[in-house]
Amino acid sequence: MLLGAVALPLAAALPGVASAAGRAWLGVELATGDAGVLLAKRIIRGSPADKAGIKDGDLILAADGKSVANPRELIKLILDAGPGAVMKLSIDRGGKKFDVNVSLIEHPGDEEVLRLDKVGTFAPGWKGVKAAQGGIADIKALRGKVALVDFWATWCSACRAMTPALNALHDKFGAQGLTIVGLTDDSEAAALKVVSKLRMKYAIGVSTSIETLRDYSVLALPTLFLVDKKGVIRHAAIGMQTADSQGTLIKKLLAEPA
Repeated sequence: MLLGAVALPLAAALPGVASAAGRAWLGVELATGDAGVLLAKRIIRGSPADKAGIKDGDLILAADGKSVANPRELIKLILDAGPGAVMKLSIDRGGKKFDVNVSLIEHPGDEEVLRLDKVGTFAPGWKGVKAAQGGIADIKALRGKVALVDFWATWCSACRAMTPALNALHDKFGAQGLTIVGLTDDSEAAALKVVSKLRMKYAIGVSTSIETLRDYSVLALPTLFLVDKKGVIRHAAIGMQTADSQGTLIKKLLAEPA
């Protein structure tokens, strides 16, 4: 879980992602370590934890002098402290123990957290993806092109409603070098039934692995990424998007050299 937010199942996102206003945020994905201690599994780039120097794999032993052994205990302490509080965390890094002071901030919202974490990084390779339409099974095949990667599902009404916008972008920019790929963890049969019904014109990948969803920090659907010709994520968004809202950046990315 990303600390400051309760872990969510994959869900359909409505236009305008729900605000996390008033909730304190640390920016750590937590797990319980083998020895029963709290593990900082992953640190979100640009988060309070990142700015305080906490690293992936650090063990969190205590917060403000109170021992913590599981995510729920630390979450409660952070929520009780609130935004603006400075929390002292006791850390074990490879057997070396030390304290760090972390300035908690108000949760910036799920979409902004996604952008902090992913924009500016190389798009992770896809695992388990089978090309059901368009012949594209990995992002690496799209180097030199601008890619729009849309995580969707057949049961997601917002995903289905965004199909006309994605078709419009495909029609307008496809010949200029834009490739759109819709990734779903649905089966090929289920996905192709919807693809045919909605007349999706762009590439579709099915059987997307949970690992890939985690690599892209996908917690809600639809989630969309724009990837430049070098394979770097330049934009991320959650919820329904319009063709106009994506068109300006797509034009910019298409004009950039490979």
